[in-house]
Amino acid sequence: PLALIQGYTSMLQMLGDLNEQQTSFLNKISEETEKISHLVTNLLDLGRIEAGVGLQLDIKPVDDVVERVIAAAQVQADQKRVSLITKFEQATLPPIQADQALLQQALFNLVDNAIKFTDPGGEVAIGLRLKEDRVEYIVEDNGIGISPADQQNLFEKFFRVSNQQDLDEGGSGLGLAIVKSIAEKHSGTVHVESQLGVGSKFFLELPLRQSQN
Repeated sequence: PLALIQGYTSMLQMLGDLNEQQTSFLNKISEETEKISHLVTNLLDLGRIEAGVGLQLDIKPVDDVVERVIAAAQVQADQKRVSLITKFEQATLPPIQADQALLQQALFNLVDNAIKFTDPGGEVAIGLRLKEDRVEYIVEDNGIGISPADQQNLFEKFFRVSNQQDLDEGGSGLGLAIVKSIAEKHSGTVHVESQLGVGSKFFLELPLRQSQN
């Protein structure tokens, strides 16, 4: 149904000239349909993850997912005029055993949020830190920050931070819940450090090897 709505909305604009108000209405329908589609996709993704479907484990260098996420987010960052950089604390990096598609989704969600809530001209950094048999992915921005009260519920489903409305950056409130579920599926954790007006730093920590149990 959503695809049909989107398709017919596009076709209406091909049937003849529209006045300014008609064009505005069609654009609004298209934008809201896209939001609903994104929400449905997130709900389905979260449902699959929480249903306990087995991980599709693969072994790749820990920085491989960082490169793929940067490639996927670069257009959005360029449009927002936000710089994407990497910060690796070690020169030699080991491989990680993980569901690479889910790991990419988790890291992309963190980077996507960071770009959304960073002002034009700002910076988003993706870092890596090894901690014995674990790796920590760090996504840091110099954006609007998150209040201490909001940080307590940040990874809950459908939760949106109180200052989000000021930026017109509507979201489903599921992106960070998906990150948390993916981390837990890998016996990992995710947490945040943030200060209003200064920026946020998200930490996604995962074991380098998954238990065979």
